[in-house]
Amino acid sequence: MTFTSPPTTALQPGDAELIERAVKGDQKAFSQLVNRYLPLVYNYLYRMTQNHEVSEEMAQEAFVKAYQNLKSFDQSRNFKPWILRIASNAAISQIRKQSRLVSLNALEEEGVWGEAEHQTSEDIVTQLERKLSAQEVLKALGTLDDKYRQALLLRYQQELSYEEIADALGIPLNTVRTWIKRGMDKLRNEVKEMAL
Repeated sequence: MTFTSPPTTALQPGDAELIERAVKGDQKAFSQLVNRYLPLVYNYLYRMTQNHEVSEEMAQEAFVKAYQNLKSFDQSRNFKPWILRIASNAAISQIRKQSRLVSLNALEEEGVWGEAEHQTSEDIVTQLERKLSAQEVLKALGTLDDKYRQALLLRYQQELSYEEIADALGIPLNTVRTWIKRGMDKLRNEVKEMAL
């Protein structure tokens, strides 16, 4: 399995055109969608599971499910949140099967990043890198409840808007805001504990 995206050009067809062609049976069009989104889906799944083999398998499963349900896809919506929602559901199922969830509901303290509420993902990553290794960041993310980890990964790794996250997870916009805020609070506390 390769995780490289094809080079983008002005002549490259958009998602809507590829989906329309794929629905009509054009397998090359769906292959282009897979090539376009496989790295994104794989990276998201790896952040959720922290396992390369499981992530590869779930990414393939997500695209198989997407292909099987492509005819029911609302083409007025974006493909990216939809495929990430399928991948997200696969990740949750896998994690539940493995019973490796750790709940940190008791963590409610202020974290090491201070009081700023509107930091960019670059600010957060820079601060994390100063404090922790990449493996430690993944470990801290792994301690969060699924819903918070998903929301944070979709926002800061995949750079989805709050609306796209709501669409990808099938939840209300205000719930997205709550999950990101609570997830950041919990992640800050976990990072603070690791830094001590």
